[in-house]
Amino acid sequence: MPAMEELMRVFRDRADHVTPSGAPLVGTFGDGLPEALIRAAGARAVEVKAPPLADAASGPQVAAVTRVAEGFLDDFTARFLHRFAAGAFDSYAMIVFARDDVAGLTAYQYATELRRLGHVPPTGPRLHLWNLLHGQSEAIARFNATEAERLDAALTEATDAALSPDTLTEALSREAARAQALTRLEGHPDLFTLRNAGRWLEAEAHAALLDTVETVEEPQTGLRIGLIGTACDLPLLHDLARHFGRVTADLTPYGDPWPGQHLGQSETLLRDVAEVPLHIRANPPRRYGEALRAGLASCDLVIASPDHNDDSFGWDLPTLARDLAGQGTRFARLPLRPFRPDAAWIDTAHSRIEEALA
Repeated sequence: MPAMEELMRVFRDRADHVTPSGAPLVGTFGDGLPEALIRAAGARAVEVKAPPLADAASGPQVAAVTRVAEGFLDDFTARFLHRFAAGAFDSYAMIVFARDDVAGLTAYQYATELRRLGHVPPTGPRLHLWNLLHGQSEAIARFNATEAERLDAALTEATDAALSPDTLTEALSREAARAQALTRLEGHPDLFTLRNAGRWLEAEAHAALLDTVETVEEPQTGLRIGLIGTACDLPLLHDLARHFGRVTADLTPYGDPWPGQHLGQSETLLRDVAEVPLHIRANPPRRYGEALRAGLASCDLVIASPDHNDDSFGWDLPTLARDLAGQGTRFARLPLRPFRPDAAWIDTAHSRIEEALA
């Protein structure tokens, strides 16, 4: 199967693409955990936050979830819980939830409660909360080191293989090769899909597929566009932007920050991740705003797309919009985005962008 076709299939099928073989499977929910830490413990990291594109919330598992879950749950959380209750992750050794991912924290809490109440079998993956703090202080560094020790102990119990400096160095090397392969495809019109397919592939398999994808670049015409907002696991915003120009900065959670922010030297990996300023929970908060402005500095138009579950990112938008206007950058705030937008939402979003450019 041609590499492009295979990557598109992996992106579509997601965790359903993965079958148990060899290394134990460890699911990740949220981007706060460097996948290299899992690989270094002899396991394979698989993202479980974004459901397969064909996923639908139906069947007996929905009843098990709705007995304890409120209707206003984040869609990423709800879809995960439906699949968790249906046994989709029973072959996984462990699932690690990022504390700083709002949907991830809620998913961990509800999955734990579903199991405690007996609504799902007590068997299945171990559930672990990864509580990395974002900042530059020594106190934060000590806290994160303790959390890493706790994760290492949990991984050792779940996979029967302890992390070592040598295996971590090797895992980081494979991640760096993946990042280099992605660099060759900068400007490719399907880069969003090609990059994120790697969330369900081993780093070396992803890099090998990327290396055989034909280099194609979008025309360097139209507006230079920046994307910001809450997590969107579809190339939806890129498709919208294509009508007006080209995306030169995708600062959304499924955008350019992954996998680059999880690279670094083994000795400083935790500190490198914690000190990345482009994170909604960066400490102090002004670092995040400054990083957004720096990342968008060369854009002619910025498109902001928070989803209908947003309770944090939107607070930064008024100040950001004012600052962008002051430097002559157009700003379009789209209507609150549903999990799977329909044609009517897309038409309204398109109109909002046109209004911003009028």
